[in-house]
Amino acid sequence: MAKKNSLLIPSLIGLGVLSVALSLLVSNFTEKQKVSVRPLARVDLNMGTVFVLRKNMTQKENLTRTASLYPLDSVETGPDGDATMTFDSAYRIRIQENSLITLDEEYGRQVILIKRGDVQMETAGRDGSVMISRDGVRWTANDYEANYRKQAASGNLPDMAPSTEGFAGAKSAGEGLTSEFIQETLRTHRNSFFKCYTQLLQKTPGVVGQASVGFTIERSGKVSNPSVTNSTISDVSFKKCLTEAIRRVDFKSFSGNPISTVFPLKFE
Repeated sequence: MAKKNSLLIPSLIGLGVLSVALSLLVSNFTEKQKVSVRPLARVDLNMGTVFVLRKNMTQKENLTRTASLYPLDSVETGPDGDATMTFDSAYRIRIQENSLITLDEEYGRQVILIKRGDVQMETAGRDGSVMISRDGVRWTANDYEANYRKQAASGNLPDMAPSTEGFAGAKSAGEGLTSEFIQETLRTHRNSFFKCYTQLLQKTPGVVGQASVGFTIERSGKVSNPSVTNSTISDVSFKKCLTEAIRRVDFKSFSGNPISTVFPLKFE
């Protein structure tokens, strides 16, 4: 009997050591799996109230500056909320107010599922790398911007496309950006200005007017020193919204001196 007990004790000790070893192995493997999940995008707060929802929308985080987005993470913007997603493929997609989107990955491509509201492409990236799904239909980000959004918004936008009258062109040499290119780039962001106007209309129904925004385009294509240089609309929040909308515009990089210009807008 004593001999059996002497054999049993080492066996139990061995099983215990093996159990601990297996437990550590599983734990390490799980941790490695967690670490290997790479973010699909980064989301940056532009203004207002924005939430990041994780774990199938059971965990809600207030976005205060920036956050990484993983598969099945969602972003929700409030009535005054605005955020921008940046992808490795160089796409920059803005999430408009009162929107809810979920981010997923399929066959190596990022998929934005629009559940409420809308998104807007601010900067194009590698075509086909980001898909947008809405009402059961999937588009590439480029096709969504070129087709669906333009068709949906064509009857709703106010008259605010600028004319060349009053537009101050580039102050740099010919190796910079042309006035035509600058105007066309700004026109693609007209929905950002439209958002400022619709927010103003909610406070002051029927208001119309004009505003001119001045800014500098750096060699990198980024905008610096944006400001409302002249406006017949005195609302402070409206002017701040226009300034932030201009700040988020990205132009292509160029050689030569930075370009300072003024862009007139008409709201009616």
